[in-house]
Amino acid sequence: MIVGVSLYADDLEPGRRFDFGRYTVSEAEIVDYARRWDPIFIHVDPEAAARAGLGGVIASGLHTLAIYQRFAVETIWSQAAGGVGRTMDIGFRRPVRPGTTLTGHATVHDVTPRPARGDAVVTIHGELVDGEAVVLTVVNESVLPLRAAAGDVS
Repeated sequence: MIVGVSLYADDLEPGRRFDFGRYTVSEAEIVDYARRWDPIFIHVDPEAAARAGLGGVIASGLHTLAIYQRFAVETIWSQAAGGVGRTMDIGFRRPVRPGTTLTGHATVHDVTPRPARGDAVVTIHGELVDGEAVVLTVVNESVLPLRAAAGDVS
């Protein structure tokens, strides 16, 4: 993970891709996360989830989103010169089961500079995949500073 200020909105252009690492989700992690944050039976009780036709527990969508966020922080946001999230559209496409290894990427879709404000709206499209199957899609809008504005002291 790169830590430090090096990425401004003007450094980004549509098509720039940030590839994620790999992460394997265990049943113990799924259950632990769900017990704390989303204690629905399909996430915490393997037998009940199996009776519901799921074959066992599946990860909470919030857990899956948290894994995406960790990847995004490691590859993009830890380098950013600041910024704040504006919107996030999330699609839960497939369940994440114990033993699933997730990877994915985020791609800059649009950068709309707002020079009068010293920032830009950056739209990023991301996804997590299990092999070839997409399990999560994310469209995120964030506001990042422009490099030129960082030097302004007026």
